[in-house]
Amino acid sequence: MDEVQSALAVPLLESRSSRLLWRLIEASPVAVAASSQDGKILYVNQKLADLFDYEANELIGQEIEILMPERYRADHRMYRASFTENPRTRPMGSGLDLVGRRRDGSEFPIEVGLSYYRSPNGLIILSAVTDITRRKQTEELLERRVEERTREIERRRRVADSLRDILRALNSNRPLQEILDLIVAQARELLRADASAIYQLHDEEKPLRFQAGVGIVPEHFSVVYDGEGVDLAAMQRREQSGDLREIILNHSESATPLFYAGGGAYCAQLAVPLKLKDEIYGGLMLYYREPRRFSPEEIELAVMFGDQAALAIDNARLRIQAERAAVAAERNRIARDLHDSVTQTLFSASLIAEVLPRLIQRQPEESMRRLEELRQLTRGALAEMRTLLLELRPATLMEVSIEELLRQLTEAARGRARIPIELRIVSDGEPPPEVKVACYYVAQEALNNVAKHARAQSAEVSLICSAEQARLCVYDDGQGFDLKAVTPEHMGLAIMRERAESIGATLTIDSAPNAGTSVTLLWSKTDTSSV
Repeated sequence: MDEVQSALAVPLLESRSSRLLWRLIEASPVAVAASSQDGKILYVNQKLADLFDYEANELIGQEIEILMPERYRADHRMYRASFTENPRTRPMGSGLDLVGRRRDGSEFPIEVGLSYYRSPNGLIILSAVTDITRRKQTEELLERRVEERTREIERRRRVADSLRDILRALNSNRPLQEILDLIVAQARELLRADASAIYQLHDEEKPLRFQAGVGIVPEHFSVVYDGEGVDLAAMQRREQSGDLREIILNHSESATPLFYAGGGAYCAQLAVPLKLKDEIYGGLMLYYREPRRFSPEEIELAVMFGDQAALAIDNARLRIQAERAAVAAERNRIARDLHDSVTQTLFSASLIAEVLPRLIQRQPEESMRRLEELRQLTRGALAEMRTLLLELRPATLMEVSIEELLRQLTEAARGRARIPIELRIVSDGEPPPEVKVACYYVAQEALNNVAKHARAQSAEVSLICSAEQARLCVYDDGQGFDLKAVTPEHMGLAIMRERAESIGATLTIDSAPNAGTSVTLLWSKTDTSSV
């Protein structure tokens, strides 16, 4: 084609007949038309006549604009006039979006290359025309595929973002209701539903209990609560058979509404059962006002959202079980402490009380010492009981002052260890509640070690605190220990470190065999904010 255009573009010698030009046009492998400078068609080859569905002689003498839609003809006449004033070669593939018009009025995309020939009778304009319908169709197909691929990539990105948001919520301490609300909202958006909801199977009069939803409210779906909209019991039987196609309820064959709710008709729904271990908990529902079919990708995505909802519900159950187990463990610990400390202290006090009447008569001085010991024991038992009562109601720890908390701990430890334990407090303000609780538990563990393991002759608890910082120190002059020899089963030290880390404080433990032990907790508000 390029060679033919080049040949046509080269000015022919004046001695040659114009018939040579017509022969070249007829032999051209593309459709070619020759027109005068005033736009009259002088000659066309058969390829051009066939392309535009004309007989060749029908075009001779017509304006070249007959080959284009009427809406372009006026502009083309101005362009033609400009071209004749400054003729130039325009090759194929110039990037112009041109349109041809057949005899029957149908239109099709074309490319037009231009060249010219100066004859003795004036300028002859040569137009080479190519039908690019197939190329345009290919380009449009590619564009559609690119658009579809772009939409698919965007959809996958949104699905990934949705999963990331849901997983972040699942790994947080957010309430179950917030997580389920997030799941139904994401499912409705990504599956382009008009409404979505999560229901729980119920054994009472209404078989379904609304748990979360978006685009609907429970009262709008009383028909679903009555069990007419979906049969989850049947879903359970189908799920056990392992046929996923039956688990998904797809009402899309008819435009007849499945049910009416909230003033609107719903013609299609997609339901996914929520399975927890061997139990069908309920279902994730997606409702559509228009009849429709669901693609395998949409069903897979709906099942994925159902799995996330089931996981959230299962996690909430496990969290409740863990909390109950923690409460039971704490009660057992308090019961053990009650037996190990208060019961033994009261038993020792009762023994002293029994022998005290006889000692008063025989050994008055010894009886006074025993009486003081009895007083210390009863005070320690009373402090121990108050401490245990505080721990039974953790919220109370937030309300009681740090001075009172440490005084109770010190008196209780004094009664158990039967050694003098001095308490020193310098307070210029109350630290934050979480710092106060951490100080309480660190002091408790340190004093427990003094009473059980230290074999000390005396101990001291000191606290310097304000709203901005706190320094707690528990010291004893006991037998001490080698820090490197402490095994993992000694939970006391680990508990103290965890309490310190929870408030961003520094815990320092200094001890050595026969050199006593010092436990220091240092907290500063500035250090916490930087963390």
